[in-house]
Amino acid sequence: MKPVRAGVLAGLTVAASVAVEFGPLPVSLPGGLLLAFVLPGFALNEAIFRPARRDIGVVERTVLVPSLSLAVLVLGGLVLWTTGGHLNRTSWMLVCAVTTLVATGAAYYRTLRAAPAPAGEKSPPVPRNTQDRLIRDVLPLTLAVLLVAGAGVWSYADSVHTYDVPVSTLSAQPPGPVDADGNRAVRMSATGLGAGEWTMVLSDAAGVEVDRREVAPDGAGGWSGEVTVPGDQRVTVNLFRGDEAAAFRTLIISAVP
Repeated sequence: MKPVRAGVLAGLTVAASVAVEFGPLPVSLPGGLLLAFVLPGFALNEAIFRPARRDIGVVERTVLVPSLSLAVLVLGGLVLWTTGGHLNRTSWMLVCAVTTLVATGAAYYRTLRAAPAPAGEKSPPVPRNTQDRLIRDVLPLTLAVLLVAGAGVWSYADSVHTYDVPVSTLSAQPPGPVDADGNRAVRMSATGLGAGEWTMVLSDAAGVEVDRREVAPDGAGGWSGEVTVPGDQRVTVNLFRGDEAAAFRTLIISAVP
């Protein structure tokens, strides 16, 4: 990496870091995008691969920049998490900025260490874009774009499809006063229940069953009814669907304080 390019890259990294840490949103957002998707990957690309290599085309280098940047975020986050660090704006900024500066220094050091070409020896000519190279460069990128676009379309269609799916709920109104037998009446309701058999089981704090009843939802998937619970202990209400062993919904009714 030439000194001018290294200086520009280091300056952009410092400016983006300051913008992310101290700048307002219109400034910190572009700085954060540069640190997250561009600067670390560009510096690592320069440090790992020689700019004169002809087997790595423009498309490969373009894809490597965001890929390496995202890899820095993933690996840096794992290191922070395993060492007990905090995953916040400052830590993410430091991960990206430090990686970029270190990689920039390594790329500049490789340039200094590179042996100059012997006197009179010409650099190898740059091969022109042949049809084979065009296919090799463009086809993988096209397939990647189609894959990402297909995943995006599928995700959007799935979100539209699941948007109207009803959410099942189980709720209870505040219990009534304690009657002469020490019990309280509780009005309960459920929504979003599908077709099939539903069973409601009431258990005390020790897990002993105190009541069981069948729940028959209406055509809209709703149900409401009144249950009687002991007034001096907490009661757990479990709603089971069919023969399933795990409760579909659970509600806890506290005891009278």
